[in-house]
Amino acid sequence: MIIGLAVLFLAPPVPAQDKGGQKDFKFTIKTNPLSALGGPFWLVVVPLTGEYKVLFEAKVSEKTSMQVGAGYIGPSVLLNLDDLTNEEGEVSGIRTLGFRVQGMYKFFISRDLSAPEGFYLGPHVSYATAKLKNKADESKYIKGTKLNINAVFGYQLITSGGFTLDIFTGMGFVSRKWEFAGTDWNTDQNALKDRASINVPFGFTFGYAF
Repeated sequence: MIIGLAVLFLAPPVPAQDKGGQKDFKFTIKTNPLSALGGPFWLVVVPLTGEYKVLFEAKVSEKTSMQVGAGYIGPSVLLNLDDLTNEEGEVSGIRTLGFRVQGMYKFFISRDLSAPEGFYLGPHVSYATAKLKNKADESKYIKGTKLNINAVFGYQLITSGGFTLDIFTGMGFVSRKWEFAGTDWNTDQNALKDRASINVPFGFTFGYAF
């Protein structure tokens, strides 16, 4: 990750130029606002967190690019645990705070397109951690960590105006670990067990290329 960042920021910026009527884009900035609904931590099909992220991609060579991303992990807008109330109607919610970092190296395989456009293959790694604290007693909390290592296949569309749509899937490995503090969480520990399993990622982002 550190080496990738060094490559991105030490490489001299080159403005987009026309190549046979097609712009030669060097950078993209992307996000996915739908991730605020849920992710990366779930209780089966119930989102425990939402993610608010931004991704930056830079062309490294004619057929490769490097992408890095960072995200703030907070409450899901679909199920806001911050606003839970108890039987007496008093607000007694859960404070959610965490982050996610990720990196991807893309090898573009479309014959008639250059990076960062077209079909691509590459490795993808992400790490996320979040702590869900009981607002009434913040010494009681659940802490989750999640590591993803994937091989991905995707397609990135860039229009002449710079609109970018990136869709990918693949296969890899995911490791989830949970830490519990306090006794109020005991009923959840059967569902939130440490797990390592095969992962089939799917995602999309959109943004602007320049």
